[in-house]
Amino acid sequence: MNTNSLAAVAVALLLVLSGVGGFVQLSGANTDTTASTPTDSYVVEQGDSCYPIEPLSTNGTVESFYDYRNHETHPEDVDRMYSSYGTEHLQEDDTSILFLHEGTDGLSLVMVHDQVDGDTEGGAVTFDIAGLPSEAEWVVQDDLYDGETNMATWDSGDGWASASWIWSEARTDGGAIQGGLNDEFAVTIQPAFNEDAEHYDNEDLYDPEFHGDGEIEDWEVLSGDADDPDRTALPSLEEPVTIRTGTCDTPSVSYDRTDDGTTANIQGASVDDRIALQPTAGTDANVTFETVELTGVEDSGSITFEDRQPDGLPDAPDDVESLSYLTMSGESTQDTSATITFSVEAEYLEQQGLSPEDITLYEADGGDWVESETAVTSESGSAYQFTAEVSSLEGVTVTQQPASESAIPGFEAGIAAAVIALLAALWAVRGRDR
Repeated sequence: MNTNSLAAVAVALLLVLSGVGGFVQLSGANTDTTASTPTDSYVVEQGDSCYPIEPLSTNGTVESFYDYRNHETHPEDVDRMYSSYGTEHLQEDDTSILFLHEGTDGLSLVMVHDQVDGDTEGGAVTFDIAGLPSEAEWVVQDDLYDGETNMATWDSGDGWASASWIWSEARTDGGAIQGGLNDEFAVTIQPAFNEDAEHYDNEDLYDPEFHGDGEIEDWEVLSGDADDPDRTALPSLEEPVTIRTGTCDTPSVSYDRTDDGTTANIQGASVDDRIALQPTAGTDANVTFETVELTGVEDSGSITFEDRQPDGLPDAPDDVESLSYLTMSGESTQDTSATITFSVEAEYLEQQGLSPEDITLYEADGGDWVESETAVTSESGSAYQFTAEVSSLEGVTVTQQPASESAIPGFEAGIAAAVIALLAALWAVRGRDR
């Protein structure tokens, strides 16, 4: 084969390569995700009360700050009363404390009940926490160990986490949640203290009298200096509490957990506000719905998110395959528009022989699927992040182009290797012809 022929083959293969797996430019469109809510300030709300707070900052992790000790984590010659020793200077008898911790591992939500080595008879508390980002999880669990005497119970699901604690005299219980809290967020705690707690009269426990009739009498929020923080007493032990980014002047968002999803409640909004909501994650593990940012909400409203296919629509739009669904319903779905942010696992795309440009979001509108303008906004190595603009909030589906039989993993890399080999041969032939 002469050099002209080799060159022609190389050019043809390069054209094939660019068509099969061409580079996807990360779009500059829709990358302005700045909302009206500041992400570097925080408030705690209960009822009509709102309190600005600052995280307690340290030079370590939340795990080291909490310093939970039991027989599995510390030797016998170390105090280890199944309690938090790192927050001992913050604890008070018959008091539950709540705060944000900022450390080397990011922002965490921390709760500690009662006081180690204090004058307390124990207690029982249940917290149900809704509106959590999909990556949020318990990173400190007081108590969590193997043994029948461990009576605390922990649970979590799509957008929520819960814990039920029971503890004896002179001990603490509590925990810390981390993940997804470094950006805009709002999480709501539904409390159940004392006789309202799940384990208060639970006869199935190893020792149902473990709490010794002790009671939590005060619920306080801590703010500022990690050594000597400001303390604010919350007005109620029964009403839910929301911790969120923003100020007391920005729209308030709180969450309720439903049987099939979560409901976001909005208060104090104007039509020009951009309000970021935490949806449920979606119906497929390879896709995560991350935020639904609304505009056009006036005063108040609510949206319920559910991981299911919207009613009355086909399984997929024409000529594409649906990968994940999110259904939305409620008072704020009629006259609002939104930016949907979602991510797709890079490994999944590689396995399917797909590129990011094969992913599109469709919105449900009047019984039909309507294609939305979808753009790749970032790539982390493990996942691609996308945004899409929608004008209807009935429901959405993330779709993919049907995988081509020729689009197999490694195919593009094989073409690239062949092109390199042909170009090397081309230069070798040209060298001999000189």
